[in-house]
Amino acid sequence: MRLEDLTEEHIATASLVLAKCASFDPWFPNGGDAVTLAWAEAFAESRLAREDLLAGVARMYRHAGEDGVRPVPGIIIRHATAAYSEALALLPAERRARMIDAEHALQNMGITPPEAHHIARRVALGRDPGRKLTRAQRDELEHRLAERRALESGPSRGIALRELVARAFRSVGRA
Repeated sequence: MRLEDLTEEHIATASLVLAKCASFDPWFPNGGDAVTLAWAEAFAESRLAREDLLAGVARMYRHAGEDGVRPVPGIIIRHATAAYSEALALLPAERRARMIDAEHALQNMGITPPEAHHIARRVALGRDPGRKLTRAQRDELEHRLAERRALESGPSRGIALRELVARAFRSVGRA
């Protein structure tokens, strides 16, 4: 990414990450605008959300050894990615199942798989989805999810299959 492509959002995120580092480490230097822009560029390329990067800072300092840490964007990005993965892994099984159902429903509505995953995971983690669905899309999503729940609450396929096999054997015995 080029510096010209950075948005105010990228720069604000870098500023917040730098401020959070300083809040954990009273000796953390104030690098000024050049450092903020360089960090903004690295964070923009990572495509991680602001809350993930801030969680990455907290995780980095939480896992710091006796020698402390040397905060640089790459380390924060690694910790942010790990914090995101850990948060998803800690979701209750039911919420994870609903997240996967939502991912499939969104894809069936024509939303690309990466974007469907992004939206469903953000919602499962209690975050803003990052994309506004139209009223018609929200209605369609709710309808598709209700259909999935109805199918899941219906008779299991195992019972239905056993019943079909039993009927087939009964009919063969009569012939």
